[in-house]
Amino acid sequence: MTEEIDFIARFEEFLKSYKTEEGDTPYHDAIGRLSLENLISVPIDFNHLLTFDPDLAETTKEDPKRAIDGASAAIRRILRIVDPDYSETVENLHARFKEVPDRVSVRFIRSEHIGQLIMVDALVTRVSDVKPLLVEGVFQCRQCQEIIYVPQGNQFIAPSLCTNDACRSKGPFELIPERSKFVDWQKIRLQEKPEELPPGALPRALDCILQEDLVDIARPGDPCRVVGILRSTQDVTARSRRKAPTFSVFLATNYVAVSEREADRVEIEPKEEEEIRELAQDPLIHRKLVNSIAPSIYGLTDIKEAVCLLLFGGVTKTLDDGMKIRGDSNILLVGDPGTAKSQLLKYVAQIAPRGLYTSGKGSTAAGLTAAVLRDPDTEGFALEAGALVLADRGTACIDEFDKMRPQDRTAIHETMEQHTVSIAKAGIVATLNARTAILAAANPNLGRYVPERSFSENINLPVTLVSRFDLIFVLTDLPETERDERTADHIIQLHQQKGIAKDPPIRADLLRKYIAYARRSITPTLTDEALSVMKEFYLGMRKSGERENAPVPITARQLESLIRLAEAHAKMALRDKVLAEDAQAAVRLVQVTLQQVGFDQETGQYDIDNIMIGRAKSQRDRLQTILAMIRELEKETPDGVPIDKLIERAQLDGISEDFVRQAIFQLRDKDGLIFEPRPNKLKYIKGA
Repeated sequence: MTEEIDFIARFEEFLKSYKTEEGDTPYHDAIGRLSLENLISVPIDFNHLLTFDPDLAETTKEDPKRAIDGASAAIRRILRIVDPDYSETVENLHARFKEVPDRVSVRFIRSEHIGQLIMVDALVTRVSDVKPLLVEGVFQCRQCQEIIYVPQGNQFIAPSLCTNDACRSKGPFELIPERSKFVDWQKIRLQEKPEELPPGALPRALDCILQEDLVDIARPGDPCRVVGILRSTQDVTARSRRKAPTFSVFLATNYVAVSEREADRVEIEPKEEEEIRELAQDPLIHRKLVNSIAPSIYGLTDIKEAVCLLLFGGVTKTLDDGMKIRGDSNILLVGDPGTAKSQLLKYVAQIAPRGLYTSGKGSTAAGLTAAVLRDPDTEGFALEAGALVLADRGTACIDEFDKMRPQDRTAIHETMEQHTVSIAKAGIVATLNARTAILAAANPNLGRYVPERSFSENINLPVTLVSRFDLIFVLTDLPETERDERTADHIIQLHQQKGIAKDPPIRADLLRKYIAYARRSITPTLTDEALSVMKEFYLGMRKSGERENAPVPITARQLESLIRLAEAHAKMALRDKVLAEDAQAAVRLVQVTLQQVGFDQETGQYDIDNIMIGRAKSQRDRLQTILAMIRELEKETPDGVPIDKLIERAQLDGISEDFVRQAIFQLRDKDGLIFEPRPNKLKYIKGA
């Protein structure tokens, strides 16, 4: 009892007397403002307590239950003086400790931490419903109608004996919910961060119990810092339902802080910030940043520059009508085996302030977005966040993109454009944030990329997905003596450990902090000069499509991509203005993409339909010609047009046999415009 009173007195002294360097009394003032904001808790920075009274801080960590109760009682004492009216109306007041120095990873929680005050920094993966928790039960004896008050602990406790001396009945007793005391209760599950996960290890999780004003603060996918007392509960064997000699741990939560920005997870010291600012003044900063991306991979300068822009990201905008325009870019790499696609993705996942790597073959729609699972404790359904939600405000690297099942790939559509994940399962209708830049890699469907064929013919991906990528790059592995010699020298020197990869222009740890700082602090605005460059490029490209029978060379989607890329280029130099040179760099990269995947080799013209629709205008026109021939020949042969006859007719118009057979496959199996009533005979589907 003496120690508890001592806790109250010492915390009262701290809350009244602690002053900042400016002379303010933050905690005394915060207690006075509780009624203005209708709050029931006061956050206390543990570092302030450590400075003011080191012994009290150390005792608080070792005996947190009595320390928290004492601090809460001290808050009530002060509130009775500064605001007696509010003190009478509030039943529970809480001291919430934040920024506990000894941060413990979920993976390294051990038995020695049980009963101690710890801070865990992890991701929220599951959130239960908010339920009322019984803290004081009011029971009524059915024999004599006596009212009995029973304080509740971790388990439901009913009275064993009536308190009425004349009755002394052993029950039954009826709970009266209307007169009992309840508080809000919620359980969340924390999972260790993907970047902290050791190779080959499964992520570990920790359940946290939230009560009263802490409920509904965190959502699946949020990075959180949670302070609480580590408690244990005895395990029960699944088959016999007997208690086992092992125990599970959970966190009785005292404080929850949700990080709103991905860069908050990268701590930058003032000295490092000064170094970053000094580095940004270098006129060659863009080249240095690009050369620092995956230095162990030879070449790929354009792709590394694009990846650099993806890491820095543009500016997300919210319009007056509530509509959001994404700021993050999406990039697709398509190429031959052995062109370092996977290596580049792995590097980006490590260097990004919040990076996550996953392979298409091992990913499902639920694993990427969110899953609805039954909670074993509450028996209700709960949302569990997937990879894209966990990578919110970060970068998701998806390898083997073409190997994913079609039904799983469709789950990414919404994330790529709207940056949300919508769930409607098992009665749960929810929208989760997935503000994620996606870097995907895929192999051509024939093993190697065939330059003579169009992009859509080389890759087995739906156009609805391909069109959402801002930049698409094709990597081909063609023998070339000079380049092969340089590549060989680079690889040999790497294996000789001559330090090429270890000595980039900007070291990896500083690069990660540079990116985090830019994403957190820099929000560039567009200048008239930059807008003029992008507008001139866009209108010039569109003008070439005004000619008769000319394909559409570019769409408004590419213009938005230009703006995002130009903003990211300005961020690389930590500029608050997007200059003409930033716009020119963005235009150059978009031109590289259009030259590789948006160019019709047959007509020698830019044709964005290669990406947006999946076939160039020239190809589409020939398909229409083939379809018209089938309809015309069907008048001569009502039972079906022989394929040989169709080929002969097409060759008269200069259409090859190979294209005719491809067209038949397209019109019959994909578009459903024709069918085969008999082998090698075709008919047009009326009304199609």
